[in-house]
Amino acid sequence: MTVALFIGRVLIMGGFLQNLSEKIEEIRDLNKPKPQDSLRDSFIGEITKFYEDGTEPEHASADMRYYLHTHEQRLAEKGVKIQRRFTIADDAVKATRSRNRPPYTASLSFVECYSSSQYTNTSTQKILRKHKKSASIFYANILDRADSQDAEFECPNCGHRATLAVFANGCPMCGTRFQMKQLFPCVTNYYLLSQMIDNKKVKNIIPTVMTLAVILGVGTAIGVTAHFWPQCEPPYMSLLFGVGAGLLSGLFGFITIYILSSLFLMFFMMAKMTTKAVSSADVSSAAMTKGSLTKAMTRYDPEFSYDLFEGKVISLFRAIAYSKDRTNMSMYRGDPNLPELDTLIDIDYRGAMKYLNSRIQDGDNLVLLVRVYFNTTHLIKGKIVQKKEDYNMTLVKKLTARENYGFSIHAVNCKACAASFDAMHVLQCPTCGAPYKLEEEDWVVMGLKK
Repeated sequence: MTVALFIGRVLIMGGFLQNLSEKIEEIRDLNKPKPQDSLRDSFIGEITKFYEDGTEPEHASADMRYYLHTHEQRLAEKGVKIQRRFTIADDAVKATRSRNRPPYTASLSFVECYSSSQYTNTSTQKILRKHKKSASIFYANILDRADSQDAEFECPNCGHRATLAVFANGCPMCGTRFQMKQLFPCVTNYYLLSQMIDNKKVKNIIPTVMTLAVILGVGTAIGVTAHFWPQCEPPYMSLLFGVGAGLLSGLFGFITIYILSSLFLMFFMMAKMTTKAVSSADVSSAAMTKGSLTKAMTRYDPEFSYDLFEGKVISLFRAIAYSKDRTNMSMYRGDPNLPELDTLIDIDYRGAMKYLNSRIQDGDNLVLLVRVYFNTTHLIKGKIVQKKEDYNMTLVKKLTARENYGFSIHAVNCKACAASFDAMHVLQCPTCGAPYKLEEEDWVVMGLKK
């Protein structure tokens, strides 16, 4: 028994060390520069330009382009223009976490930045809410497919066959240029989370304290020299007194100012943390259920990715919220009458999703209930109203449905005749009339309740 117990402990310790080694390697890998970093930074510029002049983001996925245009339509309907500004911080903390499922690679990439939004009435040009810069973290879900550039396509004009990499610059035979339905890599979703304190201010503490200490030292040196100049013989001895007094006052001044500023920063941080903790207690408790959600879903799909699912839920909510007609959506089967969503002009994810429960229904349907937290912006009687709102979302999919990193509702295939069509507002194949059930491939929202 003792030998068996010893061997068991050795095996447990070995497993622990292996897991620890993997975690350390994962942390090291986060800090390595990756191709996704440059794509994320390019997308930040693209999304800024989209809200300036409507230019479609080059690296946005087909599903995201749909959401952005529905948002654009909602704003036009309400007579509001949104301007967004994103500035990547100097020496910004940035990282990318990737998950491979051949032929796809899904990544969550983030970078520190400064962000602001301005809302303007398009008819009167009255600014409804001005830019207010805040320190944020920009998150982007990035999807890549390694073989996408090598896949062969046919020109619809002349029939010439070549790889996507060739067709990206137009057909080399007839010169035809055409818009690709989906290019990889692409950004499938993005959101921002506010930072507790601007890191730039923290980094500027020492330079600021040093500047104040130098000013104090120089002032002391000049004062002491001027005071002792008439009394010293020879007079230049007063310079030595002044330099010595300046160095001492500068040194002690630096120590004193640094301690006081650190204490002030500490109290400021504690006050802000307390305020933040009170205002985000719901989000903090929701974030603690991430592990439970992952554990519950991996029982049915070992390849389940929380980051991908999180981005998918946000996209589903935005698509439903901004839709003009919710009666014929393949992704939504709940009550189409949602007046509280009809005044929405902007939706910001608060960074948490609470796992409530899951169950099997009718033998082969996986039902999941989550609560999602948002900062929402409404236009009510011509005024901007911002709220904190959370919604319960009931999602359903077939147990046989596996997470497909490259799935797009805008390019599905009919299982009866193999025809390809956009299933966003279509419940049956337009070619053969066979019913299309999105839940056989991906999540469907069956209920949405505030």
